[in-house]
Amino acid sequence: MSENTSPQWSLQAEYIQSCNCDYGCPCNFNALPTYGNCEALIAYKITKGNFDNTNLDGVIFAWGLWWPKAIHMGDGIGQVYVDKKASPEQVKAIEGITSGKHGGGVFTIFPSTLKESKATLVTNIEFHYDPYDAFFTVEGAGEVKSQHIVNATTGDPMEAEILMPGGIVFKRGTVTSVDWNWRSNDIHLKHEKKNGHMSVASYSNEGCIG
Repeated sequence: MSENTSPQWSLQAEYIQSCNCDYGCPCNFNALPTYGNCEALIAYKITKGNFDNTNLDGVIFAWGLWWPKAIHMGDGIGQVYVDKKASPEQVKAIEGITSGKHGGGVFTIFPSTLKESKATLVTNIEFHYDPYDAFFTVEGAGEVKSQHIVNATTGDPMEAEILMPGGIVFKRGTVTSVDWNWRSNDIHLKHEKKNGHMSVASYSNEGCIG
């Protein structure tokens, strides 16, 4: 690979997302966030992937994100977490993907809106994917617990999906209710019954491709 050539990468992953918006999240539809700012803790478990010559199969990583207003208005703070079972080469590859320097749609857009990217933390990450009842924990930093949205009148669980052919984070994902928290230095977030999305998605230098 020449010095001026961006490494080619691709990954297929199970994806768990929390945010601080109401169910559905208006940000998905180019509207302003429910409460004026954006906060999120997201995680990926790569089922198949590579970054240049580094195999990423099985790597789990998470990303804590905070913005004072809408994402596109910038001044955000982010921190990447990689499960400690990853090799040093795999950690470096995840840092490359989340740096915003090598394409990938959302992996380019999010970093471009951050004023600070905290140092990557390698720690234990437990990850369980389900279209609705998913969870992950980042030791020392936070956790996300997802479940079905419950009908306020009947108490019955409901199922819903968002289909976005042009989506940069996912093309098709469920809508869930999440309880979550994230701690990073002066950031201390805790939310209950907020918006969650679960998806199985594919990404490459070209962006979200499926």
